[in-house]
Amino acid sequence: MANTSLQSFLLPQHHSFASTGGSHDGSPSTLLKLSTNTSGSISFRLHPNTSRSVTTTSTTNSSAPTPVAPATSAAEEDSSPAPSLDLLGRQLAAGDYRQADETTRALIIDLAGESARRRGYVFFSEVQFISAEDLHAIDELWKEHSNGKFGYSVQRRLWEKSQRDFTRFFIRVGWMKKLDTEVEQYNYRAFPDEFMWEMKDDTPEGHLPLTNALRGTQLLGNILTHPAFQEENQEDEAAAAAESATTGQTKDDNKGRERPKFMRDFKPDYSF
Repeated sequence: MANTSLQSFLLPQHHSFASTGGSHDGSPSTLLKLSTNTSGSISFRLHPNTSRSVTTTSTTNSSAPTPVAPATSAAEEDSSPAPSLDLLGRQLAAGDYRQADETTRALIIDLAGESARRRGYVFFSEVQFISAEDLHAIDELWKEHSNGKFGYSVQRRLWEKSQRDFTRFFIRVGWMKKLDTEVEQYNYRAFPDEFMWEMKDDTPEGHLPLTNALRGTQLLGNILTHPAFQEENQEDEAAAAAESATTGQTKDDNKGRERPKFMRDFKPDYSF
């Protein structure tokens, strides 16, 4: 009976009993282990401690609280700031033309209406929904922070000088590069690595923004002919008239002029 009581008292405690003697590293030199024989009696034996450590398992729960990571909202996970004229102005002022181009694209999509926002790009027919004030403000920021080298109105002027021929225009603003071949040939720059994201002396006028990457030439054409640039259009026509008076050539004369052979053979790809 005494053995049974002692067994019921000792076994549930889940501890290894160690002798008080210890080695130089603090580990006990022997372990006192409990064993039960077939007759139900309990005996204790001393065993050498070969593991040099004693493990104690406890079923007692710790009262210390478990640290919990703060919940992250969806807004915090998406660190991209909302497109705005203020953001565009700060990016351009910092000379970050790559991000400014992305913000400009996002602004055009946002200003074009709910359908464009859901779709993620703009149809050329939706350009009419962008207010002249907003489009003019975007253009002014680009011109202000590029010394008049970049912007939609700059591109419009160069487009008009190219007789509204997009292939000529693309070459003029550097969206196409000349190949190192015996015959004059051009190819489209790879987006985004081959475009010029810094304003240097050799960066072509009108190189940015890359609005054509949105949805083809019809979109770009509708932006360049937007009422926001009506005043620039009148100035361009006045300049063209003055040039015609000087050279004796008119805009209609240029329309009939044959395109260079490399442009006749070239198959446009406006997908970038």
